[in-house]
Amino acid sequence: MAVNEESLSCAMPDEAQPVRAELQAGNTFLPSSDLAFFPLDDEMVVFSEKAQRLVGLNSTAALLLRKLQEGASIPALADMLTREAGVAPDVAKSWVASTLEGLAAHRLLGDGGGLVSGPSLTSAKEEILARRRAKMPPYRAFEPQVVAHYRLLGTCALIRFGHENQMRMVDAVIGHLKADEPADPNFVIDLSATGWTENGERHLSTDIYCDGQPEAQAMKLSRLGPLVKAAFWGKAVNAYDFLLNLHAGVVSTGQSCILLPAPSGSGKSSLTAALVHAGFSYFSDEVGLIERGTLHIVPVPLAVCVKSTGFEVMSRYYPAIATLPAHKREDGKAVVYVPPQPGQIRRDPGFVSHIFFPQYAAGAATKLEPLSRPVAFTRLMDQCVALRCRLDSDNVREIVRWISKIDCYSLTFSSLDEAVALVRTITSKK
Repeated sequence: MAVNEESLSCAMPDEAQPVRAELQAGNTFLPSSDLAFFPLDDEMVVFSEKAQRLVGLNSTAALLLRKLQEGASIPALADMLTREAGVAPDVAKSWVASTLEGLAAHRLLGDGGGLVSGPSLTSAKEEILARRRAKMPPYRAFEPQVVAHYRLLGTCALIRFGHENQMRMVDAVIGHLKADEPADPNFVIDLSATGWTENGERHLSTDIYCDGQPEAQAMKLSRLGPLVKAAFWGKAVNAYDFLLNLHAGVVSTGQSCILLPAPSGSGKSSLTAALVHAGFSYFSDEVGLIERGTLHIVPVPLAVCVKSTGFEVMSRYYPAIATLPAHKREDGKAVVYVPPQPGQIRRDPGFVSHIFFPQYAAGAATKLEPLSRPVAFTRLMDQCVALRCRLDSDNVREIVRWISKIDCYSLTFSSLDEAVALVRTITSKK
């Protein structure tokens, strides 16, 4: 009957820190009044429609939350753990505090004392982008030197280039998504071009507009490709009828799909590339798009983004990586983009059979550990980038039913070969 870090993931620890102080002060905590519970295996998923939060709970954490709903005091919860589980009083108090901190981090406490306020829905990144766009000049029509059509998720973009060198850098990122034949575009991206000089060196700056509205500025060509890619795939994804947009690599066994959700720096792209090199089909290295209704995953075959720190590892799978144009992202990181080969891309949506949460750890033993689905559920939702529609009990029930059929694992690796072998062994059994 243990409550541990894996039973209730704290996605926002800064929000949870005040809770322990409130506990020490003897204040009362009440769960949010709109909580709904969904069984998952022998454990539970709790959902707050008001907070738009989904959290997997183990049986002990779920029991504590139920008792809180019934009005149990904090000391009574700790006494219950001591009495029924034989836990030392100090340990029981710590477990209760950890559970409440986790609930607070996910904004599931409220309607009473100890309510922890959630963050602003508008991210700092979006605010910065909005300020930059406000400083851009209004769109002015220009005569493009070249135009091209690009297609993703059934959405067609017409890009009008003010200078031919712009196309060279943009095509290094999304050129593999060029449409075979021109079509009526769903939206237009205009790239105006202005030359300027710094220390005697000539540069080309670009103002980027989507349907005539300011989108972004690239002061140098090296910054242009990532910005156009972001504008293009953002529009395409938002036009698609998805339920969840997950930060994840995705590959296919040919019959089913494998989801690799993880934050940046986890080795997700390297593992995706290694799996594709080993014969798995490519869906995406960063976008796990779950289709509404079917809950199938949709191919979003963007080029694999390789950071400069990963060039040596990835050169094994992409020998020509050193010849690719270098780009500078908004976060300052130097990257190259490796487009998938046509024969590697799967075109149709597929169902997910396995979820692996990858984590590269230099020098560590490569190992695969089964995860309970409630733990996996919480970790998966931590990698949810966007929701296409507001969550309610009906679509939450669908998501819980979806993950109840998926095998979930954590994958720690230092060897890509060993990681690929483990994934292949597990997925071949189902």
